[in-house]
Amino acid sequence: MDEGAGTFPSRERQWSMSEVPLRDRFAAWCDILGATHLAFAMDPSPQWHEGFSADIREHGLGSLSLLETSVEPHRGRRTRRQVNANTRDVIGLHFINSGRQAVDLQGRRVILGPGDAMIWDGSATGGYEILEPLKKTTLIVPRAVAATVLPSYRNSFVQPLPGDHPPTRFLIRMLSLLCEQLPLMDDGARQASAHLIAELLKPLGELHGDNSAQPLRVSRPALRERVLDYIGQNLADPALVPTAIAAAHGVSVRTLYSAVEGLGVSLARYIRDQRLARCYDALLFGADPIGTIALKNGFKSAAHFSTAFRERYGSTPREVRRRG
Repeated sequence: MDEGAGTFPSRERQWSMSEVPLRDRFAAWCDILGATHLAFAMDPSPQWHEGFSADIREHGLGSLSLLETSVEPHRGRRTRRQVNANTRDVIGLHFINSGRQAVDLQGRRVILGPGDAMIWDGSATGGYEILEPLKKTTLIVPRAVAATVLPSYRNSFVQPLPGDHPPTRFLIRMLSLLCEQLPLMDDGARQASAHLIAELLKPLGELHGDNSAQPLRVSRPALRERVLDYIGQNLADPALVPTAIAAAHGVSVRTLYSAVEGLGVSLARYIRDQRLARCYDALLFGADPIGTIALKNGFKSAAHFSTAFRERYGSTPREVRRRG
C-alpha cells in the first residue's frame, strides 16, 4: 500500500490491494475502509481467494476528503458494534460512476447504478453489496461541517439522493473536476475548493426538511436495463413480483411499469417466461430432477411448473428431458 502517492504526499494518499499478499487482503481491506470511509464488517466470500482487488485514491480538501474508489464485488455490513467503536464522526456522499451496488435501507434493498447518489451517515447501521466492478466518488464530510451546511440533515440513516436534482448534478460534476485537479493544487487552492464544495452542499439540505422521512427518487438513466438484469439474477426467488422489484429499486410500481414498456407482455408474464426458458435449458442439458429444476427457478410446485411449461412449449417437461 502506498500512502505517499501524488505530488503532495501530505495531501494525497493511495492504496492498492494488488500490492497486498492475497492471504492478507481481507484484513487489509477492512483497515483501508476504516481509515478512508468507515469501519465495516466484511463478508469473507470466495472472491477473497480469487484475487480480490480494489484501489482507493484520497485527496485532501481542507477538512473534507475526496475519495476515488475502484472495487470488485464483495459484501459488508456496518453493525452497532462498528458504530459504537466509531472513531470518525462523518457522513459520506457517494456518487456511482460505473457498476452497481445494493444498499440495505431500513429493511428494503435498493440498487444503485451509474448516475445515482446517496448519503451514508456514520452513525447508521446497514449493509451493502457490490454487485459488479464498481467505480465511485465519495465526499467525506465531518459532522461539524455537515451541521453547518446541512442543518436540516437527519442523522442515522442511509438515503438515496435524486440524481435529477440540478444542485446534485452540479456537485457531481464539480467533484469529478476536482479529482483531476487536486493533485496539482497547493493548500490555499484546496482550502478555497473546500469552501466552494461546502456552499454546493447547502441545497442538498432542502431534500431533508419536512419530507425527510419519505424515500427520495433515485435517478434511473438505465432503469429498464437494470430491472431486467435484476430479474435475471433473482429468478430463483418465488417472491420476485413487480411490487418487490419496484421496492428493490426505490421506485413506485407505476414507474417500474413505465420503464419496462415495450416488452410485448406483462412484467409478470415476462418473469414467468424467463423462468421457463431457464428450465427448458436445464431439462435439455442438465441432470437435476424435474422437481428440483422447478424449485431452483422460482416455481412453488412441480405441478404449477408442469402446467405453465406445457402452455408455453406444447410439451411436458418429461418429454423435453427425454429429447435432451
